[in-house]
Amino acid sequence: MNKSKRIVMMGSSQFAIPTLELLLQRCYEIIAVYTQPPRTANRGKKITPTPIHEVAEKNDLKVFTPLDFSDGVSISEFESLEPDVAVVVSYGLILPGRLLAIPRFGFLNIHPSLLPRWRGAAPILRALIEGDTKTGVSIIKVTEKLDAGPIFLKEEMEIDQGITASELSYKLAVKGADLLCRVMDNLETINPAEQSHTGISYAKKIDKTETRIDWNLPAEEVYNKIHGLSYQPGAWFEHRGVRIKILKCELIARNGKPGQVLDQDMTLSCLKGSIRPTLIQRQGKTPMNLQDFQRGYKLDIGEILS
Repeated sequence: MNKSKRIVMMGSSQFAIPTLELLLQRCYEIIAVYTQPPRTANRGKKITPTPIHEVAEKNDLKVFTPLDFSDGVSISEFESLEPDVAVVVSYGLILPGRLLAIPRFGFLNIHPSLLPRWRGAAPILRALIEGDTKTGVSIIKVTEKLDAGPIFLKEEMEIDQGITASELSYKLAVKGADLLCRVMDNLETINPAEQSHTGISYAKKIDKTETRIDWNLPAEEVYNKIHGLSYQPGAWFEHRGVRIKILKCELIARNGKPGQVLDQDMTLSCLKGSIRPTLIQRQGKTPMNLQDFQRGYKLDIGEILS
């Protein structure tokens, strides 16, 4: 693809940053960046722009922050930019058909799964929670149906043992940026292939009720949930009124009553097998390794966690 093509970048979270940075590094013509509006952070004390907003401003790019595209004004504003193609990475807004029809080459999306597996809002977290051993990135053409557009390119990636959702997200973001640029370089000649109609699954958004650790599950399932929810929102248990997140753990071949503290190393029994935290975060504190955590907080051997 000729790099003089006019590109609109649409993204909001950290996941979108490697793509924007690589497009800039490779001298593509980015005419505007769309991102979600600044919102309050730090318990409402400060209005903060999105991560991609900050990167765009540092590179003197024009930034648009519509609340949505439900009215003609925001769509007309987009159309006035005369884009050839739009790149969508973790943007978070619904894109109506009228908007999708504007760029000559349409909208391209980086989706962090091997589509059609894990369409939807939380593909990385769901892959880890379900114990998948591989994942990947798909570059698709955006259609009005969620994550169902034809695939330009996809590439598989092994899921390392013990990796967290945050760590895997970064690896997939970097991989996705590279694949996106490979598609962009050949956009005038590459033809996307329709997604398979078999093997479709949906990665629904994580509900807060899912984040509490259930000690009545097998240790492997607890392990997968802990790493799938780390660092945010974090899997947690409650101890004497204090919420404690486990951000990383290891599997231990020991058995006890579900939720029981088995030893001074904080081995915690599940329905079958046990886990031992290696990175832990007490409510209101920063994450720390188990040794540092135990210097200031103790669980009694034999007690049962809720």
